[in-house]
Amino acid sequence: MQAESALGCPNCQEKLAASGEPEMLLKCTACRQEYAVEGQMPVLLRREDAVRLREFARQYREDRLREGWQPPTRQQALGLPYSKPAGTPALYWEVRRQSFCALMGVLAREGPTPAHGPAADLGAGTGWLSYRLAQIGFEVLAVDASRDVDWGLGAAERHYLSRVRFQPVLGDLQYPPLQRGRLGLIVFNASLHYASDLEDTLLRAARALKPVGRIIIMDSPTTRRPFPGTGRGDRHLGRQELNQALLAAGLSPRWISVRRGVRWWRHQVKGIVRHNAIFSFPMVIADLQP
Repeated sequence: MQAESALGCPNCQEKLAASGEPEMLLKCTACRQEYAVEGQMPVLLRREDAVRLREFARQYREDRLREGWQPPTRQQALGLPYSKPAGTPALYWEVRRQSFCALMGVLAREGPTPAHGPAADLGAGTGWLSYRLAQIGFEVLAVDASRDVDWGLGAAERHYLSRVRFQPVLGDLQYPPLQRGRLGLIVFNASLHYASDLEDTLLRAARALKPVGRIIIMDSPTTRRPFPGTGRGDRHLGRQELNQALLAAGLSPRWISVRRGVRWWRHQVKGIVRHNAIFSFPMVIADLQP
């Protein structure tokens, strides 16, 4: 796959080369760090992050089960974001579906297209968006910090890879395992609000873009000011905070309001009445500054 050649060292974002027999290690050609390949999945995590991210994946699974989420069946996984796995909040997949349709509209109208280069799905989760991008011709790197069999890349291996080809990669969105100047499209897929250092995360992603490449941010809760999230290391991003981080990373942002349904607006009104923090899920399209 062309996408595999876009993989890079999470430390320095330089090229990786196969090392060992039978190619069970990848070595950075610059800083000489080595990374394992487990099965067909590269494990491109910095050593200092591995324990923290394993704990995050474990806690994420426990929280979902405690909240009543049920693992998607194969049929439900193949139908996402149009299906609704049992136990998910009423609006969750409705919002994800609306955002996905907006994304497809942007790609159809103005690109990038598969001809512009590989795509990276950062915070891929089960890989449902990677699957959809691969269906329309993109070479895709599905990057996530969890290999969970129900809500991580293990689910991608179980449900999607027999249908369409994309490359699952165990990696951290804050230190993306992407080589400099190789990607045509990077999507932060309901994930950027987990980045503890917003500017550095966006800067590293921007470095991985081709000159014609584009970053698209979707389904990260955004408010007027930064606000605490669920307690799993996430938060609500401040609109000005995000805009400034994009500019500092050398990106020109454009904000798009995604059309939501009546149920969403009822939910917002209830939040206002209860004095909850009011947030939205805008889409941000960011190109490299000229």
